Amino acid sequence: MDKKQVWDAVLQRMAEKISRMEFHTWFKKVRISKISGEAVVLSCPTEMNKNWLETKYHGMLLQNLKAILPEIDKLFFDVDLSLADSPTTSPEVFEDKKTKAPRKLPNRPDVKLNGDLESRIIHHKFTLENFVVGDETRLAHSACVAVSECGTKEKKKYNPLFVYGGVGLGKTHLLQGTANEILRRNSNAVIVYTTAERFMNEIVKSIRERNTDRFRKKYRRVDALIIDDVQFFEGKEKTQEELFNTFNDLFEFNKHIIFAADRPPADLVGISDRLRSRMGWGLSVDVQMPGYETRLAILQEKSKELGLILPNDVQEFIAANVRKSLRELENILNQVSAEVELSQLSPTVQSVGKMFRKLNPHDELQTVDGAKAGYAKTPDEIITAISDHFQVPATELLGNSRKQEFVYPRQIAWLLCKDLLRMSHEAIGKDFGGKNHTTIMHGVRKISDLKRKDSATARHIHALKKDLGVK
Repeated sequence: MDKKQVWDAVLQRMAEKISRMEFHTWFKKVRISKISGEAVVLSCPTEMNKNWLETKYHGMLLQNLKAILPEIDKLFFDVDLSLADSPTTSPEVFEDKKTKAPRKLPNRPDVKLNGDLESRIIHHKFTLENFVVGDETRLAHSACVAVSECGTKEKKKYNPLFVYGGVGLGKTHLLQGTANEILRRNSNAVIVYTTAERFMNEIVKSIRERNTDRFRKKYRRVDALIIDDVQFFEGKEKTQEELFNTFNDLFEFNKHIIFAADRPPADLVGISDRLRSRMGWGLSVDVQMPGYETRLAILQEKSKELGLILPNDVQEFIAANVRKSLRELENILNQVSAEVELSQLSPTVQSVGKMFRKLNPHDELQTVDGAKAGYAKTPDEIITAISDHFQVPATELLGNSRKQEFVYPRQIAWLLCKDLLRMSHEAIGKDFGGKNHTTIMHGVRKISDLKRKDSATARHIHALKKDLGVK
């Protein structure tokens, strides 16, 4: 075998262990320049490429070389700048064999189901198994698993399921993951995943074309109806009326109904009482921004999907400074991936820091130690701090007394548990004596409003955060 044949054979063996992106980033311009006795020399186009292979892939490369040439015992690397301009051909195993999907026209449905029933695409990459679960999303994930496990004839659990939370926190992943799990268990299930805007546009079209009966009938045929962004139904009376009727029929025939919004049903003020009431019939679960450790786990999972190998300090820096949404994390990772591929430069804390400054120019960058130690770790720490600050017994913060001297600090404790520990309303209620999540929601909202209007409340919260080590 000549040097090229040996190298192609090595890459063929490594195909199951490295991604197509890894190959094009780190291996495409690399060549075997010398085979001598027990040693092989690999030439790389840049110093950075050489250092990366030496650090990250030395053992894997040597193992696969030995499988082709058993006498090989040593592997060395050098730099040959001429390789950067050399023509390259990829081994067949790394060629992109996927056919490009036809470009979709704006506002056109993505999937055609039975007859005239349409749905947006349910992406196979979203599953309940690859959803990274943290304390902030554990209840929502468990509810989605329970919903997806219901058989066709069983009474549906938590029907409807209402998932709420801010933008970019994983609601769509949970919804589509639930749809995929239902389909995995029953490949014949008819599932419509759509947005409130699309649903409304269909109703407008049916009214314009005078065929509302046809619209009503087709949605009664589904096994599961999943509607995202239902806050956009606010103020749309005709749409709400049609959704109300659709809901009643699907619920009566024991079909899955799942809603998602940026806030809980009780806060959807522009939606009729009867529809809002039905949205809250089943189970409402919130999705919060994950804490540092969960963000780090999500980052590692998404880096793996991209075939991106990041130094530990860069991983930790990104996890520490993604504080608004997981879409921000994906945005940064995509930028890092592009920089690695185009410039062949390894990302550093400094280079990633520049990306964050462009993305959020008014935010201060946080150290990893700040992200790890900047927050209280448990509700007990918050309860102790509030007990000392207001000079009230901790037992009263956990109790049910309606005296204002206890209710006020108790509600501040709930707000801090939500903001600092990223706890759900349900989890806070459980830790504070089994209180209903709507009670917690009301208390948190009340203190949030007070904090903006009442300077004394703002000072209390600022002092408590300082006591708890929050910067």
